[in-house]
Amino acid sequence: MSTTLIHRFSFLERIVHWVVGVTFVVLLGTGLAFAYPSLFWLTTLLGGGAAARVLHPQIGALFGVGILFMFGLWVRDMFLDGQDRAWLGAIKHYATHDREKVPPAGKYNAGQKLFFWVQSLLGIVFVVTGGLLWFPESFGAGWLNTARLLHYAATLGGGLFLIVHVYLGTVAYPGTARGMLEGKVTPAWAKLHHPRWSRDRVDR
Repeated sequence: MSTTLIHRFSFLERIVHWVVGVTFVVLLGTGLAFAYPSLFWLTTLLGGGAAARVLHPQIGALFGVGILFMFGLWVRDMFLDGQDRAWLGAIKHYATHDREKVPPAGKYNAGQKLFFWVQSLLGIVFVVTGGLLWFPESFGAGWLNTARLLHYAATLGGGLFLIVHVYLGTVAYPGTARGMLEGKVTPAWAKLHHPRWSRDRVDR
């Protein structure tokens, strides 16, 4: 018996998500290669050290455009409501898969909404500090040193959030990544992870 899948993400949403994800991974790899000589081999992702130094800021610009599109696509769904705050209060139960004690989530749970806002903030830091570092002759030493420090801190923070994001979407909660790969999820997945959203769709 076939199961009718539920539409979760549009083609545009998936494209924007993967543009941001892939460009960030490339930026993370080459950025760490510039910071740590032992990781310089990562510049082979872009054809070697010289090519990586030229392409890194250009890929960063594409990442910035992707972040802007992502913000425009999802910002209206990312404001926390009362049930989201209750969800955050029960986050330890969510982490241990104790579903009965977790308030029902809408299309996005409170953790995903907070991730969105943190990601948006980090994106702003990346773009602004990256712009300063791309054109160092236009700014003083003090500005550049601050930009380097913030750019590096955002890199470490973004890398950590990327690991958590991938883990939660694959290992911790199987079936989640399908939404961003195919744009659809199973009714069982929707009911389990986002019952309020699943219920709203049925009631339409």
